[in-house]
Amino acid sequence: MENLKRFLAIAAVVTVINGISYTLATGIQLPIYGIAPSPGTLLGFRFFGAALLTFGLILWFVRQSHDWIAMRAVLIGASVGNIVGIVISLWATLTGVMNGLGWLFVGTYAILLLGYAYSLYAGSRKFGAG
Repeated sequence: MENLKRFLAIAAVVTVINGISYTLATGIQLPIYGIAPSPGTLLGFRFFGAALLTFGLILWFVRQSHDWIAMRAVLIGASVGNIVGIVISLWATLTGVMNGLGWLFVGTYAILLLGYAYSLYAGSRKFGAG
């Protein structure tokens, strides 16, 4: 359980930092990835940042839970979200919507997905399939 708590804390910090940066520094972030900062893209990325901030705080607070059912729900949701994030960021990078730095999105989603999937596997073995 300590490894899960540690992983969730790391994932929370990464997610909250990204959430804050995409919410507050959107105009700086978008050109880095080769995305023109139009009003619509700025708004969309600010919503993305707000969602990351929300989810990062959920990760931060759930890490102290001893309830496997709650933990499992968060891990399943995070896994599905990261799979979708990998698909979208792969598409955006491969089609040129984002430049080569889009691979940072792919990598971040993939690393977090590995952590969530491993945590689900390890927790299921420890607490039962639930």
